[in-house]
Amino acid sequence: MAAREGLVETWRPCGMGRRGRRLSVLWAPGAISRDGAVRAAKNVADLPVITLSDGNWLVATAVTLDLVVAVAAVVLFRRVRGTTLAAPALWALAAALALLATDLYLATRPATPALWASLLRYLAAVGTFSPLMAVLGAKRPQDRGWQWIVASLWLVLLVPAGQALVAPSGERLELFAAWKLLLWALVALGLLNYLPTRLAPAAVLFAAGQVLILSPQLFDVASAGHRHLAGMALIALCVVAATLIARATRRGSTERRGADAPPLPRLSERWCALRDGWGAFWALRIQQRIAQAAELGAWPVRLQWWSGFEPADARLEPHVIAQIEQSLDALLRRFERLD
Repeated sequence: MAAREGLVETWRPCGMGRRGRRLSVLWAPGAISRDGAVRAAKNVADLPVITLSDGNWLVATAVTLDLVVAVAAVVLFRRVRGTTLAAPALWALAAALALLATDLYLATRPATPALWASLLRYLAAVGTFSPLMAVLGAKRPQDRGWQWIVASLWLVLLVPAGQALVAPSGERLELFAAWKLLLWALVALGLLNYLPTRLAPAAVLFAAGQVLILSPQLFDVASAGHRHLAGMALIALCVVAATLIARATRRGSTERRGADAPPLPRLSERWCALRDGWGAFWALRIQQRIAQAAELGAWPVRLQWWSGFEPADARLEPHVIAQIEQSLDALLRRFERLD
């Protein structure tokens, strides 16, 4: 302990050989006594020190990634507010906050029993299925009632955690084969919904991240620290990829409007926005309905998956374009923002 006028210094070992961290407490004569400043320095020195040797850089990185995903969910909600994708964005925020709360809890309580830590991580990890499940019911007017189904799914997936609490059989949560198959099916469902869209790279990253954060249950592995961090990194990369793809899509749409615009450009852009935002599940149904309307109305137009509306004739009659727009409006008003 070294003391000099106006400053009291102490050294706190950091668990890294002979090195230490110098902790300084300012001392102003007349405010407190020198002995009081010395005691304050001792109290500061007694505080726990988080060091890289303890592996807490994993926790700090995981918390940072959780915050990135949470902020991205807030930004997404602000962009899609008024559409039926608002509820999936809120579920994404809830899942990100659950992951953040779990990482912070385990970081501040390193003595948490292994079983409790495993259950908490599982509780937060299965929440990542909620946004994708909410998308599958994102159509008016049933979108509000569908949220109860999403919440019920989250609770159902927690049944193994409840069983482990009632009758613990080890130091971590282990799932039966049926529960593993259900988790794999949910991962595949979310992946397949966005695989035939522009967001396919982001969907692959998200699915891989889900598998990694659920690896203790899917693969029966004991250690999950590095896998959890890798999974959160992939989910954060999914956010980055989706953002870059969305920006490139908007930039391309602006350029097409300024150049020689293809036939029905505005309607094609609305179709592409539905396909990429809501996924293949809803896009296939819309495409089928448009095909039926085109056949009944004898429209010389077909709705292609990637390019949108493509006319068979070089020129389209104005009344045909009006009918197509009316049909598309009637279908998409159950998804898009209502003006």
